[in-house]
Amino acid sequence: MSIFKKRLLLKWQVNEILSSRDVTKQMKVIKDSAIYLFSELFSKVIPFLLLPYLSRKLGAEGFGELSYFQTYLALFLIIIGLSQEGAIARYFYFYGKRSLNLVVSTGYAFSLFMAGIILVFCAIFRSEIMAYLAISAIFQSFLNVQLSVRQCQKQAVAYSVIQFLLSAASTILTVVLLEVYETDLVEKRILAILFGNLIAFVIAYLLYSRKTRIKFFKLAQYKSALWYLCGFGFPLIFHNVSLFLRGQLDRIFIYHQFSEAELGLYAMGAQLAAILMIAIQAVNRATVPYFFEAFKQQKINIKHIHRWAWYSLLFVPIPSLVMWVIPEAVVVWLLGEQFVGTKYYIILFLVATTLAVPYIILVNYLFYYGKNKLISICSVLSTVIYAISLVALMFTKIEYVPYASIIGAFMILPVLYIMTARVGKTL
Repeated sequence: MSIFKKRLLLKWQVNEILSSRDVTKQMKVIKDSAIYLFSELFSKVIPFLLLPYLSRKLGAEGFGELSYFQTYLALFLIIIGLSQEGAIARYFYFYGKRSLNLVVSTGYAFSLFMAGIILVFCAIFRSEIMAYLAISAIFQSFLNVQLSVRQCQKQAVAYSVIQFLLSAASTILTVVLLEVYETDLVEKRILAILFGNLIAFVIAYLLYSRKTRIKFFKLAQYKSALWYLCGFGFPLIFHNVSLFLRGQLDRIFIYHQFSEAELGLYAMGAQLAAILMIAIQAVNRATVPYFFEAFKQQKINIKHIHRWAWYSLLFVPIPSLVMWVIPEAVVVWLLGEQFVGTKYYIILFLVATTLAVPYIILVNYLFYYGKNKLISICSVLSTVIYAISLVALMFTKIEYVPYASIIGAFMILPVLYIMTARVGKTL
C-alpha cells in the first residue's frame, strides 16, 4: 500500500473515531435530558398530586394565605443564596473541580451569616412563621448548591435521587402534619417544607462529603472565594429581585387589594401553569453543561442562539391552546368547587411561562460570558415595565392582572436580543 493510501486510510479512521465520539456525546445529552426531565417531573408530580388535597384542606382562603407567605420564602432565598448555584457552575466550567469545596463551604458560611441577620429581625418582631421561612431558605440554598455540583459533574442519577427525596419528604410531612393538627394549617405546611429541605440536604451533603476531600484552607483563600461569590452574585441581585417582583409582587398586591379567596384562585392558576416551567427547567439543566461546552469549543455562536430564540416563539401559544380545550369541569373536579374559574388564570399564565423558553436561551449566552451586569440591566427594565402594568391593572379587575406577567415576560426579549447581539460582535 502506498504512503498516500495509508494517509487516506488513517485520516478516514480518525474521522470515524471522531464521528463516533460525537454520536456518543449526542446520545449522552439525550439520555441526561431524559433523566433530568423524568426526575423533575416525577419529583414535582407528588406535590402536584398534593394540590387537590391542599385545596380541600386549606380552602381558597388558606391557599391564598400560603401563597402570600411563600413570597417571603422566595425573597429570603435571594438574600441568603446570592445565586451560589450559578457561581458554583461557572467556577467548575472555568477552573475545574479543584478547590471547588472552598467555594462551596465559603458560600455556606455566607448563607448562615445572612440568615442570622434575618432571624434577628424575626426575633425583634416576634414572627415565628417568618423565622420558619428564613430557616427553610437556608437549607434550600444549601441544597441548591449540592444540586448544582451534581449537575456540573453530569451526575444525572444522583441529581434525580436528591430531587425525589426532597419531594417525598416534604409531601409525607405535609400530609402527616395536616392530619394530626386541625389549626394553623398554613404554618404546618411551611414546617413540612422546612424539614423536607433539611432532610434532603443532610443526605445530599453526606454523600458529597464521602466523595470530596474536606480540608481547611488559608484565610486568604476563603477571602478570595468570598470575593468571587460576591463578584458573581451581587450584580445578579437586581436580576433576581426583578424575577422575584415579576413572580411574587402581584400576590402581595392582590393580598391587600382583593380577598384571600380571589388570591387563592389566582395563585392556584399560577402554580398549575408552573408545571410547564418544571419541564422547561429540567431540559435547561440537562443541556446547559453541553451548551457551555459547545461554546468553549466554538461549535455554536450568536447566530445559532438568535435562530433558536426565534423558533421557540412558535411554541408559545401551544400549551394555552391545549388548556383551552380542556373543560372547566375537569379543573373543578381536580381542585374542588371553591376553585371554579381557575382555568382562566391557567391559560394566561401558560402564555407567560412559555415565554421563558426564548428568555433562557438568550440569558444562557450572557451567563457563559459572565455578562451579569447586562442581565441585571435587562431584568430591571423589564421589571419596571411589569410593575407599571401591574399597578395599572390592579385597579381594574383581578381577571386582568395576569396580563402584567405576559407583558413583562415579552418585553424583556427584544432587550435581551439587542444585548446578546452586541456581545456577539465584541467576541
